[in-house]
Amino acid sequence: MLIGILSDSHNNRTNLLYALDIFRTLGVRILMHAGDLTLDVMLEDFKDFDLYLAFGNGDDPEMITIRARKISKRFVCGETLDLCLENRKIFVLHGDNKALLEKRINSGEYDYVIHGHTHCFRDEQLSSTRVINSGALGGRFTAERSFATLDPAKNELQRYLVP
Repeated sequence: MLIGILSDSHNNRTNLLYALDIFRTLGVRILMHAGDLTLDVMLEDFKDFDLYLAFGNGDDPEMITIRARKISKRFVCGETLDLCLENRKIFVLHGDNKALLEKRINSGEYDYVIHGHTHCFRDEQLSSTRVINSGALGGRFTAERSFATLDPAKNELQRYLVP
């Protein structure tokens, strides 16, 4: 099972649609968004997916939650997400709370900690935890735009650059 990972969309619908098209082509059904979707109207584009979304510092949690409930029951939203998929423990957060991010990484409780916020791709094994930041799809920073897929059964991560 492939999991799509994205973060920091910042209302860049063009890049978001590009990533979603790639996910559809690959047969990805489950997406994890590590925050800063920004506008709740962007949720409409996720209606064909099971979406796990951690709120970012640029998100309105109340508006996103209200819209998510109207679109589908396959949306799980929260400040943080503590999940188990493919027998792997996964923690998802935006990452603007650096103390919480470091605490989860260092806890040894998770196979994966997925975060965003920095707009920089990250794939780092720290003890028993693999830390992943797929990079950003939008925003004002000029870093490469990217997203990723994760196969938890094989522990394989693939990064995709947005042209």
